[in-house]
Amino acid sequence: MQIVKLSNANINDWLEFFDARAFKDHQEWKTCYCTYYFRPKLETYKNIHSRNRNYAIWLIQKGIMQGYLAYEDNKVIGWCNSSNKSAFTRLPTNYDVEEESIKSIVCFIVDKEHRSKGVATSLLQEILNDAKEEGFKIVEAYPNKNAEDAFGNYHGAYGMYIKNGFIEETNANRIIVRKYL
Repeated sequence: MQIVKLSNANINDWLEFFDARAFKDHQEWKTCYCTYYFRPKLETYKNIHSRNRNYAIWLIQKGIMQGYLAYEDNKVIGWCNSSNKSAFTRLPTNYDVEEESIKSIVCFIVDKEHRSKGVATSLLQEILNDAKEEGFKIVEAYPNKNAEDAFGNYHGAYGMYIKNGFIEETNANRIIVRKYL
């Protein structure tokens, strides 16, 4: 498995994953394109009536949507949406830490055939390595502690974070896990 940062160079790989495989077993999320946490649409995005797919392309091209792709045999098998917390307009604000010092993780998607094989953990390890090098002080995520399936764990499994040194905190009645770098 190879982990690669999302970029304009691999945007077509990302789109193919979302278009064809990301939600084979959860069709109601098929049109998400990982844009939920960028709502409302940024004012600088002029194509208000376009679909989420077009908005996602714009976010990636502008460097606003960032994250990591997991590849196996030159095919994307997993994705993690992770960026500076200030990029995600739907996340709760923390008053105890400067937002610019936090790298947030909002979504993991792993191809059905590759779940429970360490893909999400490998993506998380890459995020942690890069976050430290990029000067972030905290990596933060928002897992559903009571999730019962892969889609309930779309923020990442609570246990995965705890095993990787995150600690649980709460903010506005929401579970937040943080790893202080």
